[in-house]
Amino acid sequence: MSQYIGRFAPSPSGRLHFGSLVAAVGAYAVAKIKDGKILLRIEDLDFFRCKKEYTRTILRELDEFGFKFDGEPYIQSEHTDVYYKAAKDLVAKEKAFYCNCTRSYLKNNSCHCRNKGLKEDSEDNLALRFIIPKVHQDYFEDEIYGQKTFPVLQESLTLIRRDKVISYNLACVVDDIRQGVTQVVRGSDLIDITTTQMCLYKALDADYISYLHLPLAMADETYKLSKQNRSPAVLDQGSPSQMLIKALEFLNQDTDGLQPQMPPKKILDKALERFEIKRIPVGKKVVV
Repeated sequence: MSQYIGRFAPSPSGRLHFGSLVAAVGAYAVAKIKDGKILLRIEDLDFFRCKKEYTRTILRELDEFGFKFDGEPYIQSEHTDVYYKAAKDLVAKEKAFYCNCTRSYLKNNSCHCRNKGLKEDSEDNLALRFIIPKVHQDYFEDEIYGQKTFPVLQESLTLIRRDKVISYNLACVVDDIRQGVTQVVRGSDLIDITTTQMCLYKALDADYISYLHLPLAMADETYKLSKQNRSPAVLDQGSPSQMLIKALEFLNQDTDGLQPQMPPKKILDKALERFEIKRIPVGKKVVV
């Protein structure tokens, strides 16, 4: 059996918020208790939203929390050639097509560009869209939720936008394949895209991997904690040690004996000694 490889993949569109910390703790702990590796990936391909200063801040804050990732951080923007190659391979296999529809048009209309035969160099502002196969697997096994079914409703999926931003779905699947990730541990806000991403795995001739979706940290009953919702930076709410303990409590772990006065690394080490996946709750939880 191959070694377990997990990853934590924040987007540097702002500082780490509490939901980011929960995802980091969950991914880190699961990898460590399975005697595996945990990689750090910076998903910074949306150059309109992501800033290099946030990348530097996130790396510094993760270090303050005591995380020790395996290998150097993987910065997606330094590997754009890899995603373009994967995209072109999909076009060559007739599994993707170029599209000149605008976002506003697609909100109320179906795309018919698949039959237009558009070429990459015919226009400067073409998007690239993946063809969802008619026969596909619409279920997967989640380590916490069990078997989950999410029908893939779209006929196609954007891989590269008209403004040349490489999509999250293409980049994360390509990187998980390249880096040998065996399990994705992430927030449950992404659980419904899993079966769509599985279609990409198959199109790229890769085996499916396993998943573990963590409870979603909510600002209230309606809004999740996110940078888009302007959630406060986690280290503006307390010390690294205080917020680590709060994240462990959020994941329903045993925090007995853990004190805010302890160094963050010591808190992490002690938490790993008693971390149990079966204790992780499912669904959404409002952060109080």
